[in-house]
Amino acid sequence: MEFKYIRQPTYGYRFRGCHRVSGRTFPVSCFDDDCVFACIDGETAVFDREDCDIDQWTGLLDQDEQMVFTNDIVEVRNTVGRPVGLFTVRYNSIEGRHILDGMTPGANRSRLTVHQDVRVVGNTHERHISRKGYEHAE
Repeated sequence: MEFKYIRQPTYGYRFRGCHRVSGRTFPVSCFDDDCVFACIDGETAVFDREDCDIDQWTGLLDQDEQMVFTNDIVEVRNTVGRPVGLFTVRYNSIEGRHILDGMTPGANRSRLTVHQDVRVVGNTHERHISRKGYEHAE
């Protein structure tokens, strides 16, 4: 697939949660130190904050126009469309920006930008991530 420029939406704070016990991922409407609130199947659900991981939207969409959150695992392709590697999206508070942390051999750390051919392939909360095509992956 060729790189296509995605018109990025106006940034707003958006969060997603992952319930550690059930493994279910859901959009978070709000949270505090004790509870996480979500609207699931049209009903308000309340989860214990200690049982949930919360990811923040980076403000970017991938090549399939899917929102990219922290803790997402993304595949990055070079300018000719070949896979470079798998990366975990992290927030670096020292630099004040989102970064890509390499998961596969040869995939180094870099910053996340709108000018990259990035596709979300999973997230760190899922148990199995396919590394097909990355023959050197562990």
